Amino acid sequence: MNNDAQLDSLVKQMARDHQPEMPSPGVIWWRAQIRKKLAEKERIERPMAIMRLAAALAVVVVFVGMFAANWRQVFSMSEGHAPLLTLLAIAGVAVLAVGLAALRPSSASRS
Repeated sequence: MNNDAQLDSLVKQMARDHQPEMPSPGVIWWRAQIRKKLAEKERIERPMAIMRLAAALAVVVVFVGMFAANWRQVFSMSEGHAPLLTLLAIAGVAVLAVGLAALRPSSASRS
């Protein structure tokens, strides 16, 4: 119990002795400039992110549309041909990977 009382008095003493300081005007200006540049960068990169998303969506829509239009032919050709189904599965995974990669922020926006 004695340690708790000492810790409590130490914390209170530190709180009394602490004098908060305002950052210098130079630091405030510097932080404001950094925020301004980051906001400009996001504003400039926003159209690219939208186009990346639109491109990924277009690829997925075209792939699904082509598959839906030809699904009977695909399955009739694949009877007894496991490599064709494997190729189709790889193509589907590739389309998903491209779509997910398009949704990720570019490496320039992460730095």
